[in-house]
Amino acid sequence: MTEFIRKEFQINEPDKATVIRHDAPAPRPQMPGGGILYIIGLPGSGKSAVAEGLARELGCAALSLPLDGPDQALDAILADAAPMVVEVPHKLLLGEAFRQRLQSTGRVLYLMASVEAMAERQAKTPEEQAVIRERLGRLRTSYEPLFMQTLHLMAPADAPLGEVLADVLERVRM
Repeated sequence: MTEFIRKEFQINEPDKATVIRHDAPAPRPQMPGGGILYIIGLPGSGKSAVAEGLARELGCAALSLPLDGPDQALDAILADAAPMVVEVPHKLLLGEAFRQRLQSTGRVLYLMASVEAMAERQAKTPEEQAVIRERLGRLRTSYEPLFMQTLHLMAPADAPLGEVLADVLERVRM
């Protein structure tokens, strides 16, 4: 049986007091954009499969933003005002204004997968896996800070995609 350490820390500074508790989950912040869920992550993290599965389970549409003209595509999505799961290619997160727009118009879910899991999903041969792992390691170093700046929710994505989908469904429905 798992035993949790139950402690409360109080940090007093001249102009503020902070209480950090480990015995109760933090209250969930209000999420913007009631009906749009953006899914971000590196190639091989499961964005496409999870987006399709979520859309099916939630009874809404799934869409992938294009690399060319993403702002116009996002305008069309927002004008539609229908619930939707939107896969966002990692390269689109380079622009700060675009990241802020995602945050303010919907919930952003980051599928965080290990380089090994992503390489295994993408590679056709073991030899190819090493090359992909190296490329993904560099990408992760570059994009991880952008993912962290953008996300509202995060889900581990190393498990088989069916398990990842079940976990994400639980997080989204909370």
